[in-house]
Amino acid sequence: MPSDHRLHPSSILFALGGSLRAFALPAIFLLITSGRSSRRSDSDGGPAEWVNRWIPGDFELANWQFWILLFLVPATLGALAKYVSFRLRYDGTELVIRSGIIFRNERHVPYRRIQNLDAVRNIVHRLFGVAEVRVETGGGQAPEATISVLHETVFEEMRRRIFEGRGADPGAFETHPDAPSREGPRPEHGGQTLLHLPTRELLLNGLLENRGLVIVGAAYGALWETGLLDAVWEWQTSGWYTPGLLRDTARTIAAGNLPSLGRIAILLSAAVGLLLLVRVLSVVWSFLRLHQFRLARVGDDVRSEYGLLTRVTTTVPLRRVQSLMVTESPLQRLVGRMSVHAETAGGHGEAKAGDKKPFRERLAPIIRRDAVPALLQQVLPGLDPALFDWQPLHPRAFRRAVKPALLSSAVIGLPLVFWFRWSGLAPLAIVAAMFVTLAWAHVRHTQWAMTDHALALRTGWLWREMTIVPAGRIQVVRRVESPFDRRAAMAGVRVDTAGSSVPTHRIAIPYLDHATAEVLYARLVAQTAQTALRW
Repeated sequence: MPSDHRLHPSSILFALGGSLRAFALPAIFLLITSGRSSRRSDSDGGPAEWVNRWIPGDFELANWQFWILLFLVPATLGALAKYVSFRLRYDGTELVIRSGIIFRNERHVPYRRIQNLDAVRNIVHRLFGVAEVRVETGGGQAPEATISVLHETVFEEMRRRIFEGRGADPGAFETHPDAPSREGPRPEHGGQTLLHLPTRELLLNGLLENRGLVIVGAAYGALWETGLLDAVWEWQTSGWYTPGLLRDTARTIAAGNLPSLGRIAILLSAAVGLLLLVRVLSVVWSFLRLHQFRLARVGDDVRSEYGLLTRVTTTVPLRRVQSLMVTESPLQRLVGRMSVHAETAGGHGEAKAGDKKPFRERLAPIIRRDAVPALLQQVLPGLDPALFDWQPLHPRAFRRAVKPALLSSAVIGLPLVFWFRWSGLAPLAIVAAMFVTLAWAHVRHTQWAMTDHALALRTGWLWREMTIVPAGRIQVVRRVESPFDRRAAMAGVRVDTAGSSVPTHRIAIPYLDHATAEVLYARLVAQTAQTALRW
């Protein structure tokens, strides 16, 4: 009978830490601001008086602080129950997870259904030699199982068993180290390195992404929540900057006067300093988050590892990749860089800033433009974007796109005309010209391509994006015709991928000639019908 694995004993501490995380910030703030001001007169007759007898020094707890600490009791019991009841077993071709004492839960996860296997190790994890493991399948908006925490050797055994289980399962990939691969010889231990980001590229990525603004916003919110914002603001501005300078300068300009050169110099210096601070923080964030980023191909999977303080390891089967997305921002274009993302069946991207979910879709946070084709061919063998025959939209596509643009500009600009009378016509003209330019750029830079193996779409003017969907991953094909499309002899084609976690169409090609849309739609339908959907 297969042996069961248990959680690491340190999982009790990690479970307690997770329970405290929800109210840690307000509790710490209240303890700091009220702990020393609470005297015995406040706790006389309450449970805190007995606890204060055993606390050395002059620090005293009030009754409300005692009840906060009392919440640790049920959290501790829950952590102990989870540790005692959790069992992990490898049973033939599936992973069996059992948990619960009163309400028991048993989950059977077939190896070939496992889409992503991730491990997260922060500083505390590495101190104990453990990892938080996330097992994701093709369905749902959350991981099938989040296991906190397993010893690193247990995680390595899990990964090895799952890969071997896929090779033994009919229809799955051969992933045993000694088994032959459909792509040729097996790579060496650790896999074939597809991308490694040196420190220079990490620093450049920080300058291009500008994540520092998120850090500044988070710090501002934390200072505001704790009531320390005014004190920090006064400390930063004392001696050279008087409060209300920005407000007084705005009033001076509104009155038709020019502010003094000293005020202008101070404001410009503050703006430049803020921009530099944001960029520096962004560079620091990129270095800490993506330190020693390495993307490797191991058999029929791609594995990425990155992070200095929190080390993240993600494993994605290549057969689960539903689409590839290559993006290019204006700053990236200046230095010849791009980013490559991949959507997997059932994959769950990073929903919000600060979320612990790893960058699964980010195969390459930053990569040289000339290295992109080689990476795409490794992820989707036989794919070469250089051979795509890019097709433009309908010749009258701009006439269709400019009408909604003019309507939107009228909705935004007409209130200015009613409010400012004739002087509002200039802003209305500027808004209209901007919307018309955007419509022209959208039509001009939208192109599509169809091959025997994939469908591709390029969009964007300043922020460019190329989406590639393999023909074998297409699940739904739609031909869309609005009344305006029929009047202009146009149509659109939309494609959805299998298991897409994004509630929008993966590829939507608008403003096609009606005959062209018919041919494209029929070809996609025929390819989809001939392709067996494999999970």
